[in-house]
Amino acid sequence: MRETAIPRSQATQRLVTIPMLAAVAFVLQYLEFQVPLMPTFLKLDFSTLPGLIGALMYGPMAGVIVEVLKNALHMLFKNTDGLLIGELANVVAGASFIVAAVSLQRLGQGKKNFLAGLALGTLLMTAVMAVANAYLLLPAYAALYQVSLEQLVAQFQAESVWSLVLYGIVPFNLIKGVLLSLVAYPLYAKLAPRLRIRSGN
Repeated sequence: MRETAIPRSQATQRLVTIPMLAAVAFVLQYLEFQVPLMPTFLKLDFSTLPGLIGALMYGPMAGVIVEVLKNALHMLFKNTDGLLIGELANVVAGASFIVAAVSLQRLGQGKKNFLAGLALGTLLMTAVMAVANAYLLLPAYAALYQVSLEQLVAQFQAESVWSLVLYGIVPFNLIKGVLLSLVAYPLYAKLAPRLRIRSGN
């Protein structure tokens, strides 16, 4: 069976659009803000939205590429710890949200499926980041700052790693997913006809 080649004009458009979306996402990362009552190292921004748009246009992998490119720019121009911990966390969070949301939207090609996808993306991102923080990211930060994991956790008035995850990381990602969804859904409904994305019921 022969694969259908992507027309050159579409390939060129994709080649231009994905880096452009990554640049927009990088700029949006600068507009981060603190969420009240959340640990201070957790900052919220809307830089996942360009990746979500890219995924709706060209498929989930395009959204992941936008996330990777965005964080590569962040590493070059804004990285403060000299490592990739923050960038890795951002890629994992954004990719899990985008892939779940767009994959479900593509199954039904409509607003209801996209709304369900956003809910699934929020839950998946929350679960993935809970596990990633408990077993990878928080231990990596402890090693970076040359303190024990218990000392790091104590700095945020938590009794254990999982108490920090359950009362800090999990609520933060749920809030992040809900806020992203509140912006993404009307944006999708408005842009879908222009981007040739089916947005029927």
